[in-house]
Amino acid sequence: MEESTPKKSIPAGLIAGITAAVLVVAAVGGYFGLCGWVQSNDQLMPGMVARDDKGAAVDLSRLTRDDALAAVTQEMDQRLNDRKLTIHYGEDQQAELSGELMTCSPEGTVDVGFSAKESTPFWKLGALWLGLAQEPHDLPLSAAAFTPEGQAEAQKVIQSIAGELYVEPVDFTYELGSETVVVTPGADGRKVDTGALLEAVESALAQGASELTVEPESVPSAELSGEVLHNLVYVEPKAAGVDENGKLTPAVIGLSVNAEEAQSLLDAAAPGEPVTIPLEYTPPGTSADESMYYKDLLASVTTNMDGVANRSFNVNRAAEFCNGKVIQPGEVFSYLGTIGSPSASNGYKTSTGYQNGETVPMDGGGVCQVSSSLYYCAVYSNLEIVRRACHAFSTGYIPNGLDATIYYPSLDFQFRNSTGYPIKIVAYTEGGAWGKLTVQFYGSNPDNIKVETQRYTQSSTGWTTVYEPDESIPQGTTKVKTTPYTGYVVDVYRCVYDAGGNLISRTFENHSTYAKRDKVILYNPLDSGPWGEGTAQPPVTEPPVEPSVDPNPGASTDPNPGVDPNPSVDPNPSVDPFPSFEPNPEPTPTQYIDLPPIDTTIPPWLSNPTEG
Repeated sequence: MEESTPKKSIPAGLIAGITAAVLVVAAVGGYFGLCGWVQSNDQLMPGMVARDDKGAAVDLSRLTRDDALAAVTQEMDQRLNDRKLTIHYGEDQQAELSGELMTCSPEGTVDVGFSAKESTPFWKLGALWLGLAQEPHDLPLSAAAFTPEGQAEAQKVIQSIAGELYVEPVDFTYELGSETVVVTPGADGRKVDTGALLEAVESALAQGASELTVEPESVPSAELSGEVLHNLVYVEPKAAGVDENGKLTPAVIGLSVNAEEAQSLLDAAAPGEPVTIPLEYTPPGTSADESMYYKDLLASVTTNMDGVANRSFNVNRAAEFCNGKVIQPGEVFSYLGTIGSPSASNGYKTSTGYQNGETVPMDGGGVCQVSSSLYYCAVYSNLEIVRRACHAFSTGYIPNGLDATIYYPSLDFQFRNSTGYPIKIVAYTEGGAWGKLTVQFYGSNPDNIKVETQRYTQSSTGWTTVYEPDESIPQGTTKVKTTPYTGYVVDVYRCVYDAGGNLISRTFENHSTYAKRDKVILYNPLDSGPWGEGTAQPPVTEPPVEPSVDPNPGASTDPNPGVDPNPSVDPNPSVDPFPSFEPNPEPTPTQYIDLPPIDTTIPPWLSNPTEG
């Protein structure tokens, strides 16, 4: 008989463990299978809700793409037609656009939902699907876009807004004068970025916004600063010289502004206000060989002195101060700075001059004859006049409109050497008290230009005789208290010609107003005469006529005076290459056209002048 081998039994615990493991593996496999199915099921995850900023919501949980698109479309179409967008711009201006210009674009909303699903970790998909975990997603319920026709309408409105808001930037401008540069600041412009505004309008309509404010962007004008202005104005000085052909080359006068001072003035000005900034001139260097210069007589004038010893002395002393004076290119000549104070302490004598319309004794009387001669030569040398004022009355020794008065220390006569070469003044008197004053300018005139003046007498006002009673006057006699002057209003033009006689320029030189002064005769009130009845025989009186004058006062003349280049303006203007003239003439007023407005304002210094 065979023996049987006893069977070994499997522990129940092991079986339970294996069973549990199998179940776990099955559960895990099933879960990951669920995750895989969720990942590929073309359905949105639970908790996917489309919302807009107005509170509208559409639950897209577990919807397929097509169902989600349909749900979003239905919701958005119900709202687009009711949307109105008011666009505010400018000053209380507005335009309106409707949501009817747009069409629903649900793809954007649904795509966001599926993108969120794709980004969810794989292991988490099953739990979210089963509701074992929560991760809600709000999707934008604003995916809409203009239809082609709607976009065209919106662009039309936007272009209109942009056109109304556009302001072109204005760059600053500057104008150079003789002493200053006047700068007019520019202004920033503004514009609308039409592309960006179209996107903003589309987004606002899609979001259901009711209002949108347009803020144009600034368009800056050209930069203006003291440094910028300095660089624009700057001219480097350069000395005159001789080129390879032995011809004189003119100097270049340096020009600039102080950048820091200019910036300070610009900063202090109100927005848009013109700013006046001083110019700085830099005279160029000069050649050591002065034989190159002073070869040409630029201008010359000779005038008569009046026979008064002290006055002629003063004329001579002022001429001595000016004689030999050299003015470099760009340099400003100051008459008062050259002759000093016309006072007794400075070697001048007492003569007569004008004060408050009267002829009174004063130190330095007569020095204006020199300043007038200098002005005359400066004009005919084609120099820049910096400061000049006419006398209160017509002088008689130089043509009206070509005189220059001074009053120490407030009223100077100044001119700038605006040529490219040094200028030397020659000034002297000869012949004693009844002699003559001669002033000449020597320099370089390589182009042989010539200057003439045209003087238009706009009006003349004759003087009258005025009688004043004076008990100190012996009966039967009279005494002239005040000598008369005829009044004039004169305009002067400067004409510059080239070597061939062709007119280069014709510019307004000055407007001069000379007051009239009546002749005042003193009489004894007991006498009878033109002034009325008295008790004695009437005195012999002088008729109200002009005083006799010297018909040949001694000015340099030109046997071939120039003619008016614009004869239609005035067929007979006074034309002076180096003109002859008569003291206190009585011209006929001239009518003409095309001349600048006349400023009839009496200069301040004529209201209370003291003139030599």
